[in-house]
Amino acid sequence: MPKLSGLFDSFDNLDQIPIENIARWIKTPMQPHQMENYLANRILYPQTIAVSQLDMQIDLAILREAVRLNGPWGGVIKGGNNLLGDNPFLNITLRKLLIPAKFLKYCPDLITCVWVFVDALLLDRQKEDWFADLWTVVLTDDLDEVVGSILLPQFDDSKAIMQLQVEGKTFKIKPGSLVVVPCPKNRCEIAFKLDRGKILGQKMSQLQIYGGRLGLVIDGRVI
Repeated sequence: MPKLSGLFDSFDNLDQIPIENIARWIKTPMQPHQMENYLANRILYPQTIAVSQLDMQIDLAILREAVRLNGPWGGVIKGGNNLLGDNPFLNITLRKLLIPAKFLKYCPDLITCVWVFVDALLLDRQKEDWFADLWTVVLTDDLDEVVGSILLPQFDDSKAIMQLQVEGKTFKIKPGSLVVVPCPKNRCEIAFKLDRGKILGQKMSQLQIYGGRLGLVIDGRVI
């Protein structure tokens, strides 16, 4: 009889996640002992599926911290290849965010799953150079699929405005916003202009990015 798989059976170190780290992603207040019991159940029964919105919220919070814990800075995921600094979730050299396609079975949708990985791996990440403003999103499986791109504008202050043109449409992006712009083609032409800020070291520029069924994700939370 085949073994049932689940969202958390890829991780060996869920017990190392601090409860307070999980709690910061959950809107509904919970007692620490309730969170500890929930995490313990997920460790014992990783194949368990969320049956309520609150369960899903907690599962995604645990996933954020599990992915963070197993990012390039430490941790080993089952089946991952950490040789030469490689990581199953983040390819720093090629600027790729790598999401195992099987995780989509346990997330409400692709966009939600991508935000989980952005929160875990890019939100607090120290940018080493300008190229860290742009990432390609790849679903990994037997055949990998490029589904879109992530843009991380560097705003100077909370009153900055970014004007973005994608396939002839204009969007205004404000600091603190989370935006997903459709970009179904394999490659999309974009143009941007920031009055107070930069992307890829430029205040304005045109470039070609990867598109797909996700599109272009813009995370303006970091100022």
